[in-house]
Parts: sequence; structure tokens; C-alpha cells
Amino acid sequence: MIKIQPIVRDIVMGEMEAYFALGNGYMNMSSYAHRIRPTVEARTKKQVTITSIVVSLSRLRKEFKKEKPLIQEVAIKNITTKLPLTEIIYENTRKFLKELESLHKNIAVSQDDFFTTTIGTTEIDVICSSNMAGRVLKHFKMKPKVINQNLAAIAISFDPKVFSVPNTFFSLLSITARARINIEELVSTPTELIFIVAEEDFGKTVALFSELHRRVNV
Repeated sequence: MIKIQPIVRDIVMGEMEAYFALGNGYMNMSSYAHRIRPTVEARTKKQVTITSIVVSLSRLRKEFKKEKPLIQEVAIKNITTKLPLTEIIYENTRKFLKELESLHKNIAVSQDDFFTTTIGTTEIDVICSSNMAGRVLKHFKMKPKVINQNLAAIAISFDPKVFSVPNTFFSLLSITARARINIEELVSTPTELIFIVAEEDFGKTVALFSELHRRVNV
């Protein structure tokens, strides 16, 4: 016989708003039980009472209270920025990969520059300081799929120990998600998470992470 409890748990864990509402104690469990009852009955293949779902939700609430918060205050060591940036996207072809091998021989990159290359399964993404974009385009001599300009990078630095803490990236991403800031690209190293955003969102993004830095390091 399929039990109700694991089914209810799966449903709640699949709905971020429900997870937060239940874990923080402000969910109307009776109302939520009415909403999910059809799903619970379909998956358990039996009739289910509202009371039994509410009981399952109550047990889950106690379980969630014992867990660490899904979103945590990440201890930021430093915030650095680079702008303006340009993103150049190419098709992933053998010809392109061959020319990629000689890229750094022909284009010098200093510590003041921003330069990253991501090789995907079908595309190759180059994000660089805008003053280098012309040299990149000249080097490859092939038409890119897309060129995105007026971008900015906000690099969030933290202690190497933070990188192994579950939900570190999720916690940082939740800051921009709540502010409805579109993330163009993400780049990471063991001690940094770099947000690539439109220049128009640059000031707002820096302010949000600066506030987190101030709050955590008080």
C-alpha cells in the first residue's frame, strides 16, 4: 500500500513556496491540503481525507524545523567588478577548436582584463572585456552566432570552506532571483561565483551583495 506521507513530502519539496511556507510556520495547511488532495489521491490510487493530509503536513513541519535553512547567509570576503564586457558565441566546430588553441598566443590577457571561455556541447561562449572583443573576432575570422554587449561581471569571493557547504550557490542566486535580476551567465572557481548581468542591472546587483557583505560581517 502506498503511504500518504512520502507522497505529501514529494509534493511539498517540489514547490519552493510551499516548502518555505510550511517550514516557517505560515502555511494554511487545510487550504493547501484541499489543493493537493487530487494529486495525492492520483498517486496513492485511493481516497484521501483532508485530515490525513494535514497530519502529514504537520509531521513535515516538525521535520523541516530540524533542518538547516535552505537559504543561508553566505559569508562574503570580497566583491570585485569588471565592465564593460562583451559575450561572443560561436558554433562548436573542429575548425573553431583548432583556432582556440592559439588564442592566448595571439591575445595577451592582463589581470585588469576579464576573459573566460566555456566549451559547451554545441556552442562555445567567450566573455571578455569589451576592449578585447575586436581582437577575438579578428582571431577567429568566422561569423559568431550572437554578440551580446553592455554586460558586467560581479565576482563574489568567499573562503574555500564555503564552497563545500550545500546550497551556497542557491543562497546567492536567491538574492538576484528575488530582485528579478536576469543572470546572463554564471562563472565559478573554488573561491568565487561570478554573476554576468546587463550593465543596467549592475548597480542594483552590487548593492544587494554589498548589503549581504555588511550584514554578515557586522
